[in-house]
Amino acid sequence: MINDLLGHFRTNLNNDLLYLIIISFVVTLFIIFIGKILTMVSRKILKPIVERSKSNYDDQLLDLMKSTFFKIIILLGLFVGLGIFKSGLTLTSGNPPQNLKETFPYITDIIVALDNTLFVVIILVLLFIGYKVVTIFFNWYSEKTDSGENKNLSGSLFPLLQKISKLVLTALAFVIILAKFKIDISGFIVSLGVGSLAIALAAQETISNMISGFIIMTDRPFRIGDRIKVNPDLVGDVIEIGIRSTKVLDFDSNIIIVPNNDIVKSRIVNLTYPSAFSRVVVEVSVSYTCDIEKVKKILIFVAEHNPLVAITPPPATYLTSFGDSGVNYRLTAYTENFQNNYKLGSELREAIFNEFRKEKIEIPFPQMDIHLNKNNES
Repeated sequence: MINDLLGHFRTNLNNDLLYLIIISFVVTLFIIFIGKILTMVSRKILKPIVERSKSNYDDQLLDLMKSTFFKIIILLGLFVGLGIFKSGLTLTSGNPPQNLKETFPYITDIIVALDNTLFVVIILVLLFIGYKVVTIFFNWYSEKTDSGENKNLSGSLFPLLQKISKLVLTALAFVIILAKFKIDISGFIVSLGVGSLAIALAAQETISNMISGFIIMTDRPFRIGDRIKVNPDLVGDVIEIGIRSTKVLDFDSNIIIVPNNDIVKSRIVNLTYPSAFSRVVVEVSVSYTCDIEKVKKILIFVAEHNPLVAITPPPATYLTSFGDSGVNYRLTAYTENFQNNYKLGSELREAIFNEFRKEKIEIPFPQMDIHLNKNNES
């Protein structure tokens, strides 16, 4: 039925060029009209949902949709209308029969130029939207991971990843446009691949550390201010997590710069995660002549009366072994902040020493008794 109406309209109009212009214009207007309706409906549906959200990033996405969605619909309508006009150039009419390409030889070049221009504009608009989405995504992820406390995430890594993502989108748009113009870029891609391989081999260690830094920053096995133990010789507080290395402040106030690749390959002990609670262990030895219960009561008393010792879990004491010179005990107590470990350990040892001296409990020193048996020789 539609074909009959179009055929009747074309016959009455008796001008194929004007017929194509009118049909293309009507189709373009129809697509724009549908796009306007979709834009209004989507706003009505999405706006209440976005307003209920606490985040403002969905508001930014909604604003981006408002400012670009209808523009894309207009461009798509023009593109489709131009495509209809282009496909209708083969219509024949007149006597002798001729199509519009033969009647207007220059019209093909005009259509191709308009088609290519519209295609490039659509790609550039989509590229602009991609840039905006990438920026919103990394801002959202930066807030989600609380990277404000880690300036290397919000100040170094995320901007770097954002730029890389935009470069990838730009390269993709460039390749699509070149493909549209049927330009062979295989040689360029091969050259780019060879150059990238050469750079990767030359900077293998640096790239490895950067990838490890990305893993550390996203996996977050430790944060700024955490006390970590990477190996028996490296214990300290993390003061900076960089793209290439991590800086650790040891107990001698020296900054140790550790390549991220070494950290990723090592077994990491985070002494402050999941909480800052930390255990302090004090080993002490007393004489074999001392009363066991009395020693335990003194150890518990000393721990319970120290303000740095946490109430829960309560301190505990154990008889661990029988040594060569005395009986060995272990006192365990917890503190709410790992930074109190050494101070608390020192205070507990001082208090234990004073209480043992007051109660006349002997702390033995290494000694050895040698018994000589003298045999009388006849």
